[in-house]
Amino acid sequence: MTGSPMIVRIFALVVLITGVAAGQKIVSGEYEDLVLGVAKDGVLTGYFSQGTGDDGRGNPRFTCTFMLQGSSDEGGTYEVATWHPAFPDEVITGEVTLSESGGRISITLRLHGEHGGCWNVAPMLKEDEGVEFELTRQGEWESLRMISATRSYFHSSADARSRGRSYVVKNDPIRVIRSSGNWVEAMYMGPGGKVSRGWLQAKDLYPTGP
Repeated sequence: MTGSPMIVRIFALVVLITGVAAGQKIVSGEYEDLVLGVAKDGVLTGYFSQGTGDDGRGNPRFTCTFMLQGSSDEGGTYEVATWHPAFPDEVITGEVTLSESGGRISITLRLHGEHGGCWNVAPMLKEDEGVEFELTRQGEWESLRMISATRSYFHSSADARSRGRSYVVKNDPIRVIRSSGNWVEAMYMGPGGKVSRGWLQAKDLYPTGP
């Protein structure tokens, strides 16, 4: 290859940047209001929650909350189904794709419809361009699940005799780190960033799909 040293260096830099972008992939983590988990088999799960307004008691007046699950195609796009366990018949499909944003890991979520409450909170999710979310914290979890039991206690080990005081309640989202038989090791991010972690009984969780 011939040319000035400056041209050679610029060409090498372009190749490097292109290679980094091509090597990016969706990873488990917090993407602003969307939390994603990527399992070893490539299955993507997630939990989206966003609110607006004030109900007079310090809670959002309108909320947009749903789970998602899907698998990627050969191009890396995830075809997903989204739903909320409280409304199992309301399933809306969509896509999750990796976005290139100056070396940052971001994803774009687009839905083919609108969940109840989302029209006033996140209407752009159903637009053609969808909504981009930047990775703010990478995580160690492999999936997102939701509690179905009225109350589920954390245990220090996968043993019913090791029950602790911390617990999660129905419709709380949890981040599953690993599964072992009838148990899952999980963490829950509570108000103010408080983290509860331990083992939960798998029977206390909603099914993995809609």
